[in-house]
Amino acid sequence: TIVTIPDQIEDDLVLTTRFLFNPKLGIDNPALCLGEDTGSDPEPAARICILRKDADGDFAFHLSKEQEREGHIVRQVVPGGPAYLAGLRDGDQLLQVNGEYVHEQEYLRVVQKIKYSGSRLSLGVLDEAAYETLRSSHRSPASVLSNFLSDSCPRPHFYRVKNEGRGFGFTASATGGVRGTFLLQVEDGGPAQKAGVPHGCRLLEVNGESTISITLSQLTKKLQRRSSHVVLLVLEASAWDVYESHGVPLSAALAETSSLPYRTRKLHLVKGPQGYGFLLRQEKCLAGQGQFLREIDPGLPAEDAGMREGDRLLGVNGQSVEGLEHEDTVSMIQESGKQVTLIVISNEGDRFFNEIGLSPLLFYEEETSVHSECKNVTQTTTGTPSGPGHTEPQVRADPSKTLSTSTEIQRNEE
Repeated sequence: TIVTIPDQIEDDLVLTTRFLFNPKLGIDNPALCLGEDTGSDPEPAARICILRKDADGDFAFHLSKEQEREGHIVRQVVPGGPAYLAGLRDGDQLLQVNGEYVHEQEYLRVVQKIKYSGSRLSLGVLDEAAYETLRSSHRSPASVLSNFLSDSCPRPHFYRVKNEGRGFGFTASATGGVRGTFLLQVEDGGPAQKAGVPHGCRLLEVNGESTISITLSQLTKKLQRRSSHVVLLVLEASAWDVYESHGVPLSAALAETSSLPYRTRKLHLVKGPQGYGFLLRQEKCLAGQGQFLREIDPGLPAEDAGMREGDRLLGVNGQSVEGLEHEDTVSMIQESGKQVTLIVISNEGDRFFNEIGLSPLLFYEEETSVHSECKNVTQTTTGTPSGPGHTEPQVRADPSKTLSTSTEIQRNEE
């Protein structure tokens, strides 16, 4: 039997040619390249999560500092909460807050940046696996952030301007008549110029209150209510577009720390035979209640470390004590053993930050604080007596103080 092959099938056979292997090209079938796994890990990429507070005023997550990992770790993300819905997950590495790179900033300061960010919060994060990949390749976490404020970008500045009898030495104008867009004209030789306020800068806040949504008339009334001095938060006018293009909300949390008239101090105390040598007292203050340092004994570790009468205690061993009860703060000091690290601010500084409605910890910087206090810090290693009849220095209640809760952190109970 003779089988005749149709012409159209014959044509198909001619068109279907075999691909010949060419060793110089390396692969014998280019179709295999389309879905082949190259074996390389995906490039780490940051996620930008936009959070809005819930009805209770919470973002519903915790920020943790852990010994096993550097930086700041997202923990306890509440399922269904604002953080979870925005894409935040347990174990994420926090790199950016409102457009600012925070990976290497102090933990306490980052917490305060989130706290004072308002109802809307923008976070840049990496998941744990991606962060470890980045770390193993010795790359900076900043390399995966495509949209963050550079260190060269001008930051808002605080200025404290005194009224020398004829006003504050500046006038404000609303650009284009739009509310909240105030530019300052600074008088030559006036109080504002003496304080360092730059001409033509953009006004952001007055005494801790935002000027973004007020009219020029309302601003004038705010300034008239302040007879002796005023605290301004301003930004160079040329930098405004940079923040807008990055979608970064301007707030005091972004302020340049060098512009602040008062700074926190870090004190390291090593317990001597007579204890630390100071009284911790809970007192009323503008913010409600606070822990203050009193009755500092001459020659004992507290004085040697640079503690001053009336200093307010803000942190113990890297943990904030703002809002804690007196007994809880005392326990933190007791449990630290024979040495403790305190973060404090002067009495004048405490009043300044209360005036602008911010926590001093918002601007806490480890390096600056250590440097500013290095001449006062003592690493005293005076031996503590031991043996029968000796009692370790204790923190004990002082019943003689009747106007406030106080605890003496001072001497041995013999």
